[in-house]
Amino acid sequence: MSNASIPAVPHIRFDSRELPAATALDQWRSNLSQSWDMSLVDEAAAPHFVADVSMWRMDGLIVGNAHFGPTQTRMRREKNIRADQFDHYRVLLMRSGHFACDADGVQLRLAPGQWVLTDMALPESSESACASTVAYVPREMLEAALPRATSLHGLAPRNACAALLGEHLRSLQDNLSAATTGELPFLSRATVNLIAASLAASTDNLALARPAIDSALLRRARRHIEERLTDEDLSAEQLCVALKVSRSTLYRLFEPLGGVAQHVRERRLGRLHEILSRAGERPQIARLAESHGFKSAAHFSKAFRQRFGYSAREVPRRGGGRAGRCPTLAPERLEDWLGRLH
Repeated sequence: MSNASIPAVPHIRFDSRELPAATALDQWRSNLSQSWDMSLVDEAAAPHFVADVSMWRMDGLIVGNAHFGPTQTRMRREKNIRADQFDHYRVLLMRSGHFACDADGVQLRLAPGQWVLTDMALPESSESACASTVAYVPREMLEAALPRATSLHGLAPRNACAALLGEHLRSLQDNLSAATTGELPFLSRATVNLIAASLAASTDNLALARPAIDSALLRRARRHIEERLTDEDLSAEQLCVALKVSRSTLYRLFEPLGGVAQHVRERRLGRLHEILSRAGERPQIARLAESHGFKSAAHFSKAFRQRFGYSAREVPRRGGGRAGRCPTLAPERLEDWLGRLH
């Protein structure tokens, strides 16, 4: 299927840097005015104000990323709650900077990689200058995934599922522009179940969230492998220690990929092929293979030919490419999306 025939995930963006500096802050306040009272801690810093926000609508959820500075305060008061009538939870994952909030008496400060869930039907205030990933979840959608009713406003779990949710949200934000609309209900459901598993250590929730948990663990394992392809000690045992999982869990994760050892070998061969295809001058192949964990030139040559159908010396040269741009942004506002999100 060509890229042109894949339905684009609905996407909106606000970038203050595309507006005149004298009006950017006022336009951003106007966008927020119904739901939040926003001000800068130092109003003299208004000419340096930056707000860069991108949001994607993925079936039942809205997810995206935001970058704000300098330090701003936001107040969500009873008048805002009555005005917009939003019945959603918001998950905010801080990626860098600082974020502190008061969720109707629950006070907390996030460190990078930590997240908090707040109830948009309750008052909230915050002070921040940060880069973050955000998800908006309809109340009934999240509460249906929880085993019992409980107060969620200001919860900031610090468990294994919470850490995996952070990785999951970052991955969603980085990859949603390439997703198809047909994939969105499954991504949406997996995300909600992982949020629920983070909030309540319930056997039912953990079972529902297992696909998202496994996916996040596998991404972490594959990233670990990519970063250590030249490490001669790279092994299943090392992965188990790094990921804090059992050997049986690791083998289950990599079973669809042919196993841990097979995947490591495939990635090493792929890396070597890329190096050889881009090298201006051919490096010493035997030394390159040894640096990527192949114990002998004969072993490497056989594996390379089996994988690609030609020898390492016959790798064709090629140039690089660039990733495609995101779809054209729709002229809508986040509050319009939230109003239709049920």
